[in-house]
Amino acid sequence: MHAAVLRYFDQVARHGSIRRAAAALNVASSAVNRQVLKLERDLGAPLFVRRRDGVGLTPAGEAVLRHVRETLDRYERTRGDIDGLRGIVTGEVRITALDSMLVQFVPEVMSAVAASHPLLSFAVMALGPRDIAEELRNGRADIGISFVDPRDRSVELVDKIAAPLGIVVRPDHPLARRRSIRLRDCAEHPAILVHDRQPMMPAIEAELAAHRMNLKTRSTSNSLEFMRAMLLAGVGVGFFTRFGFLSQIARGELKHVPLAEPRLKQLEIGVIVARRRVPSPAVSVVLQAMRARLAAFARG
Repeated sequence: MHAAVLRYFDQVARHGSIRRAAAALNVASSAVNRQVLKLERDLGAPLFVRRRDGVGLTPAGEAVLRHVRETLDRYERTRGDIDGLRGIVTGEVRITALDSMLVQFVPEVMSAVAASHPLLSFAVMALGPRDIAEELRNGRADIGISFVDPRDRSVELVDKIAAPLGIVVRPDHPLARRRSIRLRDCAEHPAILVHDRQPMMPAIEAELAAHRMNLKTRSTSNSLEFMRAMLLAGVGVGFFTRFGFLSQIARGELKHVPLAEPRLKQLEIGVIVARRRVPSPAVSVVLQAMRARLAAFARG
């Protein structure tokens, strides 16, 4: 039922390399290559373009990949349904989330779920908002945690919390004494910015443009750990929600000052899933735990 060729093909497409796919599968590269070549002969079409640095999907390969992932997904759901008939929940839940939500929220959810469902496993990735939605659309993730974008009709919102944007600075920074702050008051201070900044930066840039100002960028990065270190060192002003810095804020090492602009105060972070995809029993258990924890998390 769960043919090796399906798993092999999926891993080659995922890694863009037969060698890396073989390493992930813990099998010989020659075995993976044989399965791919046999599938191409059976279908009468090349599925991958061979390059010096790996492989890429052909249009025929992309069509096969959709079928493969739908088949693998249905198989895992069937396994989960059968386990459910025996009163147990098994399987892997794939979560992709904003870096800030992996600091505390997702570990707390996983800890609670693992205590009651020890046979569940998790695959967790930190990505930017655009990539999170893409992973859900392509079936590579089951659950996403990202900024709410009501324009994206490919995903469905499960639950959400308010995530107002503010500045994150050391307590001895000149701006730390404010109860709230406007962007124009930040323009003269070096800024620490997230590399994948959607949907925050368009709103910030629109506010700055209205006052004919620009931020003085000190650094950009996709690493929350790096940016936290920069902020703790007093190198600049960060523009974040508070969720990636809760421990440092509680210890008094950093301070979060809300921005006063209405559009920036209205940002939300939500738990999202692909539209029209019925969640497996394992995914349903995790979604239920996330909804329960989200309300408490929002209260801080």
